[in-house]
Amino acid sequence: MKYFYLLKNKQTYKVMKIFTQAMLALLFLAGCSGENGDDSNFRINGNIAGGYEGKAYLLKRESGEWIRLDSAETIQGNFMLKGFLELPEAYYIGDNSGKGYALLFVEPGEIIFKTEATAFRDSAVISGSASHQEYDAFMENSKKYEELMEEAYENMKTARNAGDEETAGKWEAEYDRINGELKQFVLDYATKNNRSVVSAYIVLRNAYYYDENDLEPVVNQFSSSISGSVYVKKLTERVETLKRVAVGQPAVDFTMNDTAGNPVALSALFGNYLLVDFWASWCGPCRQENPNIVEIYRNYHVRGFDVLGVSFDKSRDKWLQAIADDNLTWHHVSDLAYWNNAAGKLYAVNSIPSNVLLNPEGIIIAKNLRGEELQNKIEEILGQK
Repeated sequence: MKYFYLLKNKQTYKVMKIFTQAMLALLFLAGCSGENGDDSNFRINGNIAGGYEGKAYLLKRESGEWIRLDSAETIQGNFMLKGFLELPEAYYIGDNSGKGYALLFVEPGEIIFKTEATAFRDSAVISGSASHQEYDAFMENSKKYEELMEEAYENMKTARNAGDEETAGKWEAEYDRINGELKQFVLDYATKNNRSVVSAYIVLRNAYYYDENDLEPVVNQFSSSISGSVYVKKLTERVETLKRVAVGQPAVDFTMNDTAGNPVALSALFGNYLLVDFWASWCGPCRQENPNIVEIYRNYHVRGFDVLGVSFDKSRDKWLQAIADDNLTWHHVSDLAYWNNAAGKLYAVNSIPSNVLLNPEGIIIAKNLRGEELQNKIEEILGQK
């Protein structure tokens, strides 16, 4: 009777069949997008070989801090991470140790990530992301510059250790020449690939090499199709900030607490030639430069040279200890906000040591002078010691 009923109601049967197929399709799509309400548009199917047990993490780096976007338990090394983004972005896969991590460019779609537990970053293989393939190609093409720079550096160091300053100077000049070629290679790449988020990321990652005159033409020619990229936005902001604190501009004033917790305004120190020195106790190159600043301060303070140290520290104790250990007897301020230092943001500081030199009226007359360059500049202004 049931068979007879279905035959007599073919139209009803067809309707029910179409409805059932539609529902199955919806269920399949729901399964692909995970739980109800899941709006993810990318999935990373990963494997950590080598007997790894624990979680895998999807992370991004922002203002010197790790931000967790997703996590998943691994099963026999396998895991799946997901999320949503509109334009490609550089994320990281990390392990439980907090030390193992590997960069990958994520974009909408299915991405495959494979690595070894004992060589997490170096053994990572990524497929399914055209952006990551572009990034890998750029890194491969730029490797020749890095290898030549490393060779020049080692030769310079060998010559210097042997007391051969003439040869060391030649290799230092060669290092600088190759480094200049690499910097131009980055800018040329971004100009040629102006529709690429990867280009914007690469320029931003190397932005501390460039001033506003280098960056502005490159940023202006990025396609409107990637204007929503976080990297394009940050580069645009950086150009605007660099122009506000360019040589010849009045210093941007700020107020920050000193070592005793008292607020100190930058403008309160105008009247002398003032070096605003961005540094931190944990920064090796900063600590190496400190003796040079100490010597200049000792020789020229009575002639009208002053220093304001702006620390990117997080620990008050380590900050104070470094001041004492390095005999830094000038003014010091910090908000103990690490890379989020408010004054650093005003002056577009994304690497340290960094500095600006102000004249007595508070006008910026030089930037990022160190070593002999800084000594020569102060001697030029205030005369020989």
